[in-house]
Amino acid sequence: MKHKAVFVILLLLIGIGGYCGYRYYQDDVLPEKIIDETYDEQIKIFDRVKPEAQEKNLSNEETTDPLESAEEVNDAVVGWITIEGTHIDFPICQAQDNDFYLHNGFDGHYNNELGCPFLDYRCESDFSGFNSIVYGHHMTRQRMFADIALFKDKPYLQSHPEGTLTLNDGVHNVDFFAYMNVTNTAPAYHAVFISDSEKEAYIDYIFSDAVYTLNYSADELKQNDDLHLLLLSTCTYEFTDARGILIGIIE
Repeated sequence: MKHKAVFVILLLLIGIGGYCGYRYYQDDVLPEKIIDETYDEQIKIFDRVKPEAQEKNLSNEETTDPLESAEEVNDAVVGWITIEGTHIDFPICQAQDNDFYLHNGFDGHYNNELGCPFLDYRCESDFSGFNSIVYGHHMTRQRMFADIALFKDKPYLQSHPEGTLTLNDGVHNVDFFAYMNVTNTAPAYHAVFISDSEKEAYIDYIFSDAVYTLNYSADELKQNDDLHLLLLSTCTYEFTDARGILIGIIE
């Protein structure tokens, strides 16, 4: 009788262990495997159509639109953001809302929630507005916009102070100067400015609420009549609905 009870308990433990292993595979291993495969597929598309690859394939011909190859895949592409020394090297799309590219990839198809970096629908598609807000997911293994969160540490920005924003009219340098850690409803996400006073108040807000700022003062930015800010935003996890925003000047 005693041996029978031990055998039953052993079977129960094996069953529980097997179920736990099954749940771990289904809930953790399999989803990560699917994300890996999806991400690899996206990267292959990016490598084929990113501006640098296009230029190498032009031979002696020239193009007036650096985004031409990307536009052949998706005419909703409005730019390409690159920060050397990071994983940030992605196309930027724009939809009629701020939901579509949270769930769909660069080709416009569902891609297991990797999404695609996208410009706020309220912003000017040519990045000519006062501020341009670009969103991207914070995924595991530093995928998508996860590297944005690294800029919370000032030394990281000091070692990666610039990026490039490729638009239809050419390549623009982006000079990064601030990092903010805010909620998803923070004033940083205001995108429509009617008066100069609103713009000045927004600049003051950045300098008062940023984790840090570098190289510029609020007064210097206010004196720039042709100021165009770029905000790169992703989820972070310091608190509920936390967002990290890297801010730069489009030159």
